[in-house]
Amino acid sequence: MNHKPNTRGTWIYLENEFLGQRESRALLSAEFHTAKQGSASITDFCRRLETMAATLNDFGDPIGDRTLVLTLLRGLNGKFRPMVSNLKMRQPFPTSEEARTLLLLEEIDIDDVDASEAAGASDPPPSSTTTALITAPRPPAGRSYIGQGQGHAGHDQGA
Repeated sequence: MNHKPNTRGTWIYLENEFLGQRESRALLSAEFHTAKQGSASITDFCRRLETMAATLNDFGDPIGDRTLVLTLLRGLNGKFRPMVSNLKMRQPFPTSEEARTLLLLEEIDIDDVDASEAAGASDPPPSSTTTALITAPRPPAGRSYIGQGQGHAGHDQGA
């Protein structure tokens, strides 16, 4: 048996290796561009996108910082919708590090509000009736305001 690699065998090996990488790159690129945050934290979602971008770079398909930010914004949960609009309008356009920092701060605020609402859920609901205390000057001795002007017997009407 001949164990020497020949030119044809080497070419077939390299071609298969390249085609395998090209398919992997295409799948990873599609996954990167359609990534969604789901229930992941901002930190975990950013780390996942950065890992995919680095792998695509290794495959010879570099991902620019602007593309990374746009992919991040496109994949965020609905609770970040106001922040997405804000970041897209910033001039100059934010870097991935700036976007990540601002989103982390927003996530902290959202988590604080959620925690406050969860704590408030265990409190009894506020009463639907309103009570007011009204004070009036005391009537002079021997005189009463009760029923005044209503036509009841024994009371002055319009004095």
